[in-house]
Amino acid sequence: MENKLTYAKFGKFAEGGMASLTSIVLGDGTRALLRELHTSKVLSFKDHGRFRFGTKVRSVLSPHPNIVNSLEMGYHGFRPYEIIELLEGQNLKALMNSYSETLQKNMLYILVEAAEALAWVHRNGFMHLDVKPENFLLKESPNGLPIVKLTDFDLAKKSDDNGPYPQPGTPAYMAPEQFKEKMAFMASDVFAFSLMMYRIVTGKAAFVADTKKKLLHLQASSVQTARHPQDIDPSLNPALCAILMKGLAKKRDQRYPDMMALADDLKKKVESIHI
Repeated sequence: MENKLTYAKFGKFAEGGMASLTSIVLGDGTRALLRELHTSKVLSFKDHGRFRFGTKVRSVLSPHPNIVNSLEMGYHGFRPYEIIELLEGQNLKALMNSYSETLQKNMLYILVEAAEALAWVHRNGFMHLDVKPENFLLKESPNGLPIVKLTDFDLAKKSDDNGPYPQPGTPAYMAPEQFKEKMAFMASDVFAFSLMMYRIVTGKAAFVADTKKKLLHLQASSVQTARHPQDIDPSLNPALCAILMKGLAKKRDQRYPDMMALADDLKKKVESIHI
């Protein structure tokens, strides 16, 4: 996807740990983002390779209605870049923290759309490995239902690239096998998604402790299970709670094996809830 789009820059959009984002306008008037690896990381074999692989993953996944799509990827000299679509809205974390009416009103729809995004990643033979609310972007649409898109593929790996080796990621959204076995699977994305889903559905974190160290110990433990959602809110639908608890199973073989399975189950249960 190296088409060499023409564009004009319109200033810095954001800075991330891996890359800088610049607002641009393409030749046809479309607004987009130019995402470039930080110059300080260009000569780092690990960072350069991780960024470049992430751009390739996004390119393979594009176009898809639940992915922040790739428009172009390539190099500026030795510096890799990608041009991606601009989705003007908020990330899911911001909506969760603000107790957004949009999130409360459209909770099940948003969860299904987010699950579909990850199912597409898995269906194409990749793991995301940085599933967290910050990486899901939402935008209002004319039909009243939000557009939900997944982004940030810098930690993505092929689905058979399981380890063992130290696992990168956001510890608060990592699965027990990533901590204890130094291994990652599509089921690890399932666990991370279920942690996020639990917080959205119950308003509470799945694991609670008074220090970060104790929290991660609970999360990594093979015996400490999440509190049943109906213990927090008895009015919650039992079928939805069953999906949550299966997604949060500490033993990988008791969890959904991938997000296709969870998304299919979630869609069926959501349909039954609305009947």
